[in-house]
Amino acid sequence: MNHETMTAADYLNSLATDIHATVVSTVDADNKPQSRIIDTLYAKDGKLYFTTGKTKDFYAQLQDNPNLAMTGLKGEETLKSFAITVNGEVRDAGTDLMPEIFEAYPYLNTIYPTDEKKAQLRVMEVYTGTVSIYDLRETPIYQNTLAFGESAGQNS
Repeated sequence: MNHETMTAADYLNSLATDIHATVVSTVDADNKPQSRIIDTLYAKDGKLYFTTGKTKDFYAQLQDNPNLAMTGLKGEETLKSFAITVNGEVRDAGTDLMPEIFEAYPYLNTIYPTDEKKAQLRVMEVYTGTVSIYDLRETPIYQNTLAFGESAGQNS
């Protein structure tokens, strides 16, 4: 990972491909924090994508308040690890990317084996925000935060 040449889009891609499993936090209707582990599935055109069911509390929380915090960690030991955190806004991107996502991650067919279960899914798009890197493998420790999407002055 060459931090000098990495862009926000590169870090989003690393979060989806190198780390994949992330802790995502939202707030519920009572403004209480809620966290869960999800698979960050896809990065494309400087945006990040994951899926959730439209009947889940997670989906409702994102509809009520589109802000989230997402962190993933790669590495087995503290000084041989790096973390990527995204603070951003999310919107429902529908289902257009679903075939691409299911092709890239065939295990999803095991989790969602029927058309009925797949019909409950929505692709969620993190379209603007910041991505932060904290790389403990570097000396000195590398830290940086980059804006993406509308936060970086890009129109979506």
